[in-house]
Amino acid sequence: MLQRLDTRSFLLIVGLYVLLHFGLRLVFSPVLGTDDVEQAICAQSLALGCDLRQPPLYTWLQWLTNQIAGPGLAGIYLLKYGLLFLTYLCLYFIGRRLFSRTATAALAALSLWLTYPFAVSVHQGVTHSLLLSLLLAASFLAFLRLEAHRHWMGYLLLGTLLGLGELAKYSFVLYAAALALAALSLPRYRTVLLDRRIVLTLAAGLLVVAPHGLWAWGRLDALHGALAGLGQQAAPSAYLPRVASGLTSLASALIQFLFPLWLILLLAFPRAFRPLAAAPVSPTPALSQRERRTMARYASVMPNEPLHLIGRTLLIGILLLALVVLLGGPVEIKARWMHVLLLLAPLWLFGRVEAAYGDRVAKTGYLVALLLLPALVIAAWAAQTYLAPQWHKPTRFHAPYDQLASLIRQTSGFERGTIVANELHLAGNLRLFFPEARVVTPAYPQYLPPAIEAEQCLLVWEEQNDAGMPPALQAFLDRHGKPRATGSPVLARANYRYSETEILAVGYLVLPAGDCP
Repeated sequence: MLQRLDTRSFLLIVGLYVLLHFGLRLVFSPVLGTDDVEQAICAQSLALGCDLRQPPLYTWLQWLTNQIAGPGLAGIYLLKYGLLFLTYLCLYFIGRRLFSRTATAALAALSLWLTYPFAVSVHQGVTHSLLLSLLLAASFLAFLRLEAHRHWMGYLLLGTLLGLGELAKYSFVLYAAALALAALSLPRYRTVLLDRRIVLTLAAGLLVVAPHGLWAWGRLDALHGALAGLGQQAAPSAYLPRVASGLTSLASALIQFLFPLWLILLLAFPRAFRPLAAAPVSPTPALSQRERRTMARYASVMPNEPLHLIGRTLLIGILLLALVVLLGGPVEIKARWMHVLLLLAPLWLFGRVEAAYGDRVAKTGYLVALLLLPALVIAAWAAQTYLAPQWHKPTRFHAPYDQLASLIRQTSGFERGTIVANELHLAGNLRLFFPEARVVTPAYPQYLPPAIEAEQCLLVWEEQNDAGMPPALQAFLDRHGKPRATGSPVLARANYRYSETEILAVGYLVLPAGDCP
């Protein structure tokens, strides 16, 4: 069947996959996990910045989604799974330009199911990296279209996508630099960059980035402080041990990001990992007649340059990150950061598969793995949801924030006003269950959503060993010139979901409205 897979069938497969995971996410837990809590807090209003470690584009999109679907769980995951669908779609259409067979394009895009970040992590809390992935794929597709058909609108579109990519995640600049250097190294693409219309690309990118860039420039010290600690855990003091640690961490991250995809491909298509007797196949005839004529002009110069472009972009990106390590950058590079370097790697790998195996890219063993691994992930997800608390291993997804919110509402009468919560997960989830309230937290001191006609001020914190209100929460009030919180805290307790022994306790104080920032 996959040998005859068309675009409509691909859309159906990916659509069903995304809808299934969207539904499972709503069923398995009513609370938010890591990263998603940030959006619940930061998307209360449109702002040029919230979390100093991340640019604001995802939050702007979340704000827009909330206006349509509301600030609840469905709105959070409607955006996420919409972006995931579009990412698969862009990778598929890139594949249509790289491969002679539709099946290869489909399998290359679907192979993200066999990487841990897209098989598991994206369903647990990835936000900015997912948007980065979409814009990386969309900008690469725009660049291929621009090479095939030069037009000033194409240059503007490319610049806009590159600017949006930088607003998705700061590390996007690494991909943009790698793509530019790779294109300059290939005659077919060098002329795209040396065209005078490239000024439109640069201007569009700068205009898109400028508002947030100016905002960040005014907070440069705070921004540097927020980013300085990334990847610096337990850093050796001597230069050579630091570099060795950083490069080893980079190699490990590259291997982990594509696991188990590279292992499954190695087992299913071993010849693709050997020197190829022939170059990868020419671009697909599914292109327009005009684009095919344009590409044909370059065939005698260096055939299959789109795949060469991907390969060189991957290599140059890795070398650039290695150079950052050599210049004193992070010594602990995490696999979850590798979207910016390796998103296009499955396409390059399948270029080798198609070159080595021709029309036999849909081998049974690979298809079994492609269908089996998502099923195993869902089974493991269900087991973690229903069994982990019984083994005394509850996670954030089991935290009873919904029950605690109900208890606070019943005992305090709080419904509308300002909530000041000491911790991200608590703050983000209370935003879900008090949708008419304004939520602020010391975790994001740069962000204060617009004041509302508050009726009450609720201070709330996760209780640890009956220690009372955390000093950081009082310090946050002091920085905003508010009176010192007084009164006797009230405790609310609830069992973690599906657990009879694990308990989460929160303390809270209800103050007059004017006592909140």
